[in-house]
Amino acid sequence: MRTGLFFGTFNPIHRGHEALAASFLSSCRIDELWIVLTPFPPHKETSELAALEDRRAMLNLVFGGQTGVHIAVPEKDLPPPHYTVNTLNHVARKSPDRQFVLCIGGDTLQTIPGWYRFGDIVDLAELLVAERPGASRIVPVELELFTIHFCEHKAVDISSSNIRRVIAGGGNPPESHLHPAVENFIRENRLYRPD
Repeated sequence: MRTGLFFGTFNPIHRGHEALAASFLSSCRIDELWIVLTPFPPHKETSELAALEDRRAMLNLVFGGQTGVHIAVPEKDLPPPHYTVNTLNHVARKSPDRQFVLCIGGDTLQTIPGWYRFGDIVDLAELLVAERPGASRIVPVELELFTIHFCEHKAVDISSSNIRRVIAGGGNPPESHLHPAVENFIRENRLYRPD
């Protein structure tokens, strides 16, 4: 079973994340996709993070019941900091029958050489990279030992930080940025508001 791992804080989940998940699933490189919710990423400011259960609830609103998609929070069982290599080791031990594929965006590919123990990831997972149509496939020389696959992806220019900024300012993000159920959940639970 080839299992894609799509990591993120999903704070909140937005249409850009949904488009990436769809591209990974349609790539024919994986049999299923795990949406891996990161409780506390080691490289991001956590003061604006919604509660883990709220973020998981929003993921369920979008992906719950979707064939081939599973929402996973393996890092809740691991001590911080939550580095990708540690999480990969954990899920590989728990599910030795699966072949894991790390699913990332094209911009993230360039940052991997700066990740903690990035060289150990090559033994744990292949890479599936969603790239913009017509983009050049520039692979950092440090990743020459990795098995890297590319899939076509039409990027959606949305960021969680911009959504949070709009909400914190008392506004509403464009309807096209959020799944309606997620928008309702944020409003009903008053997430990302300064009060």
